[in-house]
Amino acid sequence: MKDVPKSLHSLADQYEKILAKVASVKSNTKEIHNLTEQVSNLEREMKYVKQEMTSIKSDILSSQERNEQTIRTQEDIIMSMIHKFNDELLQHKSSMKEDIEILKTQQDVLKISYTINEKKFMNKVNSSISTIIKKQVEGKENEILMKIWISEFKEIIHDFEKLKKLKPKEFSVWLNEISDTIDIFKQKIIS
Repeated sequence: MKDVPKSLHSLADQYEKILAKVASVKSNTKEIHNLTEQVSNLEREMKYVKQEMTSIKSDILSSQERNEQTIRTQEDIIMSMIHKFNDELLQHKSSMKEDIEILKTQQDVLKISYTINEKKFMNKVNSSISTIIKKQVEGKENEILMKIWISEFKEIIHDFEKLKKLKPKEFSVWLNEISDTIDIFKQKIIS
């Protein structure tokens, strides 16, 4: 029986080893179970995150489509406004050109009319002045000529002092001019 206790002892050791292994296995099983739960939780969280990402992606795509549609609509509106403005500007420019041409034509007509009327007016003024002068001078021609000659003679006499200072040839030329002027006066008085 000596052997029995040894074997018991050995069995007890084995039992304790087995219990330790069972405890280790239980601990490992608990850890595995915890890990499995964590993996399950992670998988659920990943599934939730994937769903959220899909939802967010869908929202972003939807928002992007709305934004693109809004931009296209605004571009269409702006282009329509630009075309309308260009059309109106073109109409306005052509209308302005027509108006300017009409004004230029009217201005040319006015210039011609003004020139013609100015000539007529000047002719009438000249004619009226000539008629008035003729009426005022009529019968007084000799008297007026005498007054003109007297004033011219006064100028000649006044200039004569200056003529004395000239060289003989220049003085002779001036005397000839004075003599010619006196001869013209004589002829007019006689006629």
